[in-house]
Amino acid sequence: MYPMIWDYIIVGAGSAGCALAHQLVRSGRTVLVIEAGGPDRSVFIKIPAGELRAAEKHDWGYYAEPDPSRNSVRQQWIRGKVLGGSSSINGMIYVRGPAEDFDRWSAECGGAGGWSAREIMPIFRELESSDQSNSLRGHTGPLSVRTVKRPHAITRAFIESVRGTGYAFNEDYNSHSQEGVSFIQFSQRRGLRCSAADAFLKPLLGRKNLKLMLNASADAIEVRHGRAAGVLFRYEGRQCREAARDIIICAGAINTPKLLMLSGIGDAGDLKRHGIEPTLDLPGVGCNLKDHPQIYTAYRTTVPTYTPTKGLLRKLDIAAKFALYREGPISNPFEGMAFLRSSADRRKPNLQLFFSSIGYLRASDGSFELASYPAVMLCVANSYPVGSGRVLLASSRPNDPPLINYSLLENPADLDTMVQAIGTIRRIMNTEPIRRLVASEITPGAAIGSQSELEEFVRDNTTICYHSIGTCRMGTGVDAVVSPDLRVRGTENLWICDASVMPTPINGNMNAACMMVGMKLGKELVTKRACEPTR
Repeated sequence: MYPMIWDYIIVGAGSAGCALAHQLVRSGRTVLVIEAGGPDRSVFIKIPAGELRAAEKHDWGYYAEPDPSRNSVRQQWIRGKVLGGSSSINGMIYVRGPAEDFDRWSAECGGAGGWSAREIMPIFRELESSDQSNSLRGHTGPLSVRTVKRPHAITRAFIESVRGTGYAFNEDYNSHSQEGVSFIQFSQRRGLRCSAADAFLKPLLGRKNLKLMLNASADAIEVRHGRAAGVLFRYEGRQCREAARDIIICAGAINTPKLLMLSGIGDAGDLKRHGIEPTLDLPGVGCNLKDHPQIYTAYRTTVPTYTPTKGLLRKLDIAAKFALYREGPISNPFEGMAFLRSSADRRKPNLQLFFSSIGYLRASDGSFELASYPAVMLCVANSYPVGSGRVLLASSRPNDPPLINYSLLENPADLDTMVQAIGTIRRIMNTEPIRRLVASEITPGAAIGSQSELEEFVRDNTTICYHSIGTCRMGTGVDAVVSPDLRVRGTENLWICDASVMPTPINGNMNAACMMVGMKLGKELVTKRACEPTR
């Protein structure tokens, strides 16, 4: 029999929500998890090679408003709508982030909240089970993390060419330092996706103090006199309400600010224009949206890659590598990664470069198709963009998608960084040993060389990494939405726990950091409530 009032309601079973639930449920408290998406049983979720299909089938379907800095393109804004959230449809690349990025978070919070690298790195160790042997890594946690061990020969050539440009080989970019070139680490178990739901939530589903409701869409949080009284949501065609002592929103950097605004929490003027009575005037809700700009390049090669150009034999070889070793492009198309500096005057790496030994070509509509000849693909991201955007309500109707405004390349520094990033890729691909394996540059192409031509190519081809953060940022200033302990300012028992609280980007993929945030808040809430009787 479930309680009338839960200890905790978690809105969103994504990366942070699952890690948070893991801590709370194991403490013996009663927990209700509400997830708008359905189950994660699709084979396209389990098999990493199905990533693109999974994203098509389990996405919220959001698009940003036309971006004037990219010739008015409407960027698709992929967000996971399924158990596990985006961890069930993402590329599974596992990156903690460098120590200085978390120290910057700590500075944004005035040193409060426990966000320094010294304080949060033990949480990463606790959540992971890594095949890296050094003492800074975790080896008994619920999330399985594996490193590429049997890369394609052309990936090894890429590694050596990055070294040839002056960077060292880095055995573990999640250890002492990020800088250099490495083999990628993935959140995978035996070559299959290990999502946040797989790692943290599913092992607890049989417990009596946990209830998971799928296909349950939150419409609003009831907030009365600074207390979150309940969650209103739609389930099986009817309007439902559940109450809890503490309510924690884990809906992500797009849907968390949307839910707050629908609940009357946000910029009072904007809310009134939609006919929503303001409960809390927090102008920072929806602001500070940031994502990593990225661009794809491709090269034709003189040697076979994983691109299946030899028909059945190549496909059988790829299948055998997965069956025997759980590696190769079925487990992931990317094998090499580097954290580099876009220019010599940079104090630390500001580019994240991915290398794929399978030749995907990006079409003008943003889709990908396999090359018909041997090829490789490289993707490079600007880790610290200067520009930012905003999430707004389109209306007061919960079913309407939010407005996403983001001029990705409006700031000249961001445009220049992406141009420099292409130059960085070209220097690597023009360095031995990979130089002798390259037949030609497909994109941008050798004909594109001047500054103006490169800028135009960047404007036409830059996308986001789907690493959205910052729209309910934590901090101490008046524009901060949550305090350093992640409680919504002006409330007693409403919390936010997802990428929206991150004040600034980290150098790398966001999934590991989201799980760390979830586990961290869970541990702190358990401690906070330790002196209270359980139900």
